[in-house]
Amino acid sequence: MNIRNRLAAFLKKLAMKLEAKEALEEKPRKEQFVFKPAQRYEMYVIGRPRVMYKGRIEDVKEDKLVLSAPVERSVPVFLPKGTKVLLAIVGLPSGRYEFETRVDGFVEENNSIPELILDKPRVIYRKQRRAKPRTRIYTKVNYKIVENSLTQKIKMPLKGKVDAWDMSALGLGLLFSEELPLHTRMRVSFVIPDTGILVKAVCEVVNKRWDDFSRKYITGLLFVDISEEDRAHIDKRVSLYQSRHVDGFIS
Repeated sequence: MNIRNRLAAFLKKLAMKLEAKEALEEKPRKEQFVFKPAQRYEMYVIGRPRVMYKGRIEDVKEDKLVLSAPVERSVPVFLPKGTKVLLAIVGLPSGRYEFETRVDGFVEENNSIPELILDKPRVIYRKQRRAKPRTRIYTKVNYKIVENSLTQKIKMPLKGKVDAWDMSALGLGLLFSEELPLHTRMRVSFVIPDTGILVKAVCEVVNKRWDDFSRKYITGLLFVDISEEDRAHIDKRVSLYQSRHVDGFIS
């Protein structure tokens, strides 16, 4: 009797596992992304990547997106029908989403906000899961460590020049030959590649890990004092540098 009960329990458990596996396999591989009014966008005209426009989604149709028209110096920018654009949906906790599409029309009525109409994409891509994405960069960064009780543990020079690893609007990754204590603060200055824009900021060490390839510590720095103008410059360049799609989503 015990053997029969054990066998029955085993078969029941096996059947439950098979049902769970089948249910999992039946789930679609792609998740559904939902466009909603008030979602913020960044837009680049393909062929003019250095110009970025910002706005928000005003309405969502079955096959069209209605956006607040891009503005330049307080004047709405007219984009002809058929213009190819790269649109990024930004400011979402789940990350940044991008897609290419075409302008379908431009509506400007009296006493109303001008609107841009785009073809709604079939698939969009999550570029990064971070709300503030980062990208690899290749530039030199000048640093000067702020002296305090933590500096007694530091064996390397307190100022110098090192290679950058990556960059985002929230901070930098730098390559140091020595391990720095968490919460170490430093002043940094660097030029954003391809722009000539000099950025100065105060940073704090928030993480670190050894990298076998470079034989150095990749040290994560958080901006604790940086101008909003410089942060915006970094955010814009990071958006242009990203080149790897992470996930495809059906729109």
